Amino acid sequence: MALSFNSFPTLRIPLQLCKLIDHTWSFVDLEKQSQLEWTRRYKIIGGIARGILYLHQDSQLTIIHRDLKASNILLDVNMNPKIPDFGLSTIFGMEQTQGNTHRVAGTYAYMSPEYAMHGQYSMKSDIYSFGVLVLEIISGKKNSGVYKMDETSTCGNLVTYAWRLWRKGSPLELVSPATGSNYQSNEVTRCIHIALLCVQDNPEDRPMLSTIILMLTSNTITLPVPQLPVFFIKKHA
Repeated sequence: MALSFNSFPTLRIPLQLCKLIDHTWSFVDLEKQSQLEWTRRYKIIGGIARGILYLHQDSQLTIIHRDLKASNILLDVNMNPKIPDFGLSTIFGMEQTQGNTHRVAGTYAYMSPEYAMHGQYSMKSDIYSFGVLVLEIISGKKNSGVYKMDETSTCGNLVTYAWRLWRKGSPLELVSPATGSNYQSNEVTRCIHIALLCVQDNPEDRPMLSTIILMLTSNTITLPVPQLPVFFIKKHA
């Protein structure tokens, strides 16, 4: 049985993960997007991944955040990401790999399909949310928005839009203009590829956080081909 943080009022989440300090701000702050050149965005992506890995594994507990979203990722003056808001978080038992709830809560745009539709959550549902976050960091767009590639295409959310660009062979069109042009295209493309692996329909197909960090830091690992996201909106004839 999963245990909610609310059941443990004396539980202390590690300071480096949840302490909110002065001058924090969100990476979706449009007025500050110009401060986020690619090296900073890449640093944020890696920092979030390491923070989630701490929750899932390195803390010696299995902590499922369940509400990872842009507004829950704050940046300090050195662009180090902080993960606050553990109101929905759950601690799994020793052998537990999945939880179920009849009360689905959180932010729909970041919910994995199995959680949104069936109330099932696990480490892989956090990984889905991470994938959405990576797409938002790269694009400067929100997944809750509506986007289309051209006048003849149907509208879709950011995940749909990113998948269409990937399938078209133009993933770099996703990059926010505020990023500038000083970036390594293979590094950005790899991050988009990883994000699309994280938002796959089948939770078992999504990589674990330890694997994601290896993917982010090594160019020698061959990434699998991402499958069509479940929320992909197909064009009607």
